[in-house]
Amino acid sequence: MTIGPQYGGAGGMLAHQLRRASQAVNASWQLHSSDLTPPQFAVLQVLDECGSIDQKTLGALAAVDRSTLTPLLDRLMARDLLTKTTDPSNRRRQLVTLTPAGHERAALGRQQVGESSHWIEERLGHERLEALTLLLKELADASRDL
Repeated sequence: MTIGPQYGGAGGMLAHQLRRASQAVNASWQLHSSDLTPPQFAVLQVLDECGSIDQKTLGALAAVDRSTLTPLLDRLMARDLLTKTTDPSNRRRQLVTLTPAGHERAALGRQQVGESSHWIEERLGHERLEALTLLLKELADASRDL
């Protein structure tokens, strides 16, 4: 098979297949969790694991950039899933904390992620899914060097 110029050769094909895979995973996610986006779940998950943390640290741990994080947090606050307060020791810092409803939604989100992951594992098998997950983590971690 010859790769056409529309894909930019093998490198373009990789980017194209990653985009297609991302679309498939997002479709599975929406099937199981239509009221929560993957970045919103990442924020809830980090807060559920770490407790109350500052907004900057939360963004870094959830891999959500600052311009996206603020409106994302505002949407989750509007749903009473978290609160933001000013850090008394540093008034420039905002502390973010899950509400009881946020803890419940994080737990439900973990179940929904499991269902979505099961869909992927059914298609790839356990060993290939583990290998893919490790490769994607390695690629994502390497992006810090860019």
